[in-house]
Amino acid sequence: MTALSFSRSAESLARDTDARKEVARAECRRRILAVASEATQMNIIGASASGALDPAEQLAFQASVQWIKDMRAAWEPMAVAGDDPADDANWPALPTAVVDLAARF
Repeated sequence: MTALSFSRSAESLARDTDARKEVARAECRRRILAVASEATQMNIIGASASGALDPAEQLAFQASVQWIKDMRAAWEPMAVAGDDPADDANWPALPTAVVDLAARF
């Protein structure tokens, strides 16, 4: 009788990690778009580029850019670690100013 092997192949682990990465990446995108649709993002970028944002809005825009960068930086390590992308605690905090700015556009 042969012993059963419960170890997983490197290929199997890589597939699982790739699947977790895809789920986390999609959740990242979903969360960003839940705050600001692509059209909203383009409108804010246009307003910023044209100088139409007031100083407080410009600061909120800068905060939104940083938040999106932080979100994008968070999903891959989260997936590799096996953390749950559905758990809000695993994502960067969303600044209130970003929510308020997106609501105006």
